Amino acid sequence: MLFERPQDGSSTAIIVHSNSSPISEDPSEFKELVCSAGFFPVLELRNNRKYPEPKFFLGKGKVDEIKACLKQTKADLVVLEDPLSPSQERNLEQFLKRKIIDRKGLILDIFAKRARTHEGKLQVELAKLKHESTRLVGGWTHLDRQRRGYGNSAISGSGLGGVGETQLEADQRIIGSRIKRLSRQLEKIISQRRQNRRFRAKSGIKLVALVGYTNAGKSTLFNMLCDQSVFAKDQLFATLDTTIRRISLPFVGESLLVDTVGFINSLPPELVAAFKATLEELNNADLLLHVVDAHGSEKKQKIEDVNSILHDLGASEIPQLMVYNKRDLGNKPYKTQTDTFGTLDQVWVSSLNELDRENLIEVIAERLSDKLIVKKFRFLPCQGKERSDLYRSSSVLEEIFLEDGSCELVVKGEAELLSRFANKS
Repeated sequence: MLFERPQDGSSTAIIVHSNSSPISEDPSEFKELVCSAGFFPVLELRNNRKYPEPKFFLGKGKVDEIKACLKQTKADLVVLEDPLSPSQERNLEQFLKRKIIDRKGLILDIFAKRARTHEGKLQVELAKLKHESTRLVGGWTHLDRQRRGYGNSAISGSGLGGVGETQLEADQRIIGSRIKRLSRQLEKIISQRRQNRRFRAKSGIKLVALVGYTNAGKSTLFNMLCDQSVFAKDQLFATLDTTIRRISLPFVGESLLVDTVGFINSLPPELVAAFKATLEELNNADLLLHVVDAHGSEKKQKIEDVNSILHDLGASEIPQLMVYNKRDLGNKPYKTQTDTFGTLDQVWVSSLNELDRENLIEVIAERLSDKLIVKKFRFLPCQGKERSDLYRSSSVLEEIFLEDGSCELVVKGEAELLSRFANKS
């Protein structure tokens, strides 16, 4: 399929789709990735080869076809959905005289453009450096040139020392030094996050984390639940930075809602490692809201991809609530579904519907509540703070003001939470 060249001066790209990707039947996602990186696709091709060719990965016929298409379209680069080894990437660039990017490099480029916070920029830079360090091994021939070394003439007998280091060795040393420095900075962030988590654990505050495939609508849902204005846009990896906000839940009280980075099929391991500090929040969550695009394609495959990453992170045992978002796009009604044990495990919502917000908050509160009880409390006029705290942490069913100025509250809430007020009333 041939497209017209853009008028805004964007870099143009020829896309080569994979024949072996789990979602290769729907090439739209990879094309959307290319557009998210700021490239304009002018032509889409497919790699029909079942087994990779050692030199180019692609077959010779496909490489010749791409070269002819580059001459016709004058595209600036070639983007392959398949993963390439450093030598295959180098061989293709030398033969086609164009920049070559594979799926992993494309995702890293997108992350580099979208990171906004200091922590996010550190994480992405670390991932890119780890990726680039593998590209130096067996890289360009100029990296093998040695730089002249100078020694001590009194020791060596002349003004010349050893052979010096090659450009490859110098680049490896510089990148290795930068990786160590970034790793130390991120370790400090990880330590600080762990300290914050210990504080939250002592306070008994519940933690709810949003997870899901990229562009499933997590940030929009986050904004709806917390009444916030976190950046949200209909594109892949629109937001990368972790955001934590307070949310008031019936029966449970003040809780925390976490918006995490979106997942995708074949997420580069360098990114998973770099975002360790961010993704560790998932392991401490009391409930995961697994957001799914109800109107999107390949829902089953995307759910499996997310669950696979959660398994790798050690978060697969945390309770999940499946939230099928964007129900309005398919004109579907709000509904819930329970599992065989009678536990609410699925809900269909729209992030743009205020009534759905209230319904979803109730479902979340019900899933977080271990044991709900009804209890009566009596507060004196001087106990206004305790009364206010009880209002925030539970659902008040009835309030009666007595002649002596005190009040009786009949509330419904979590047993463990209400037990804290037993000695205050």
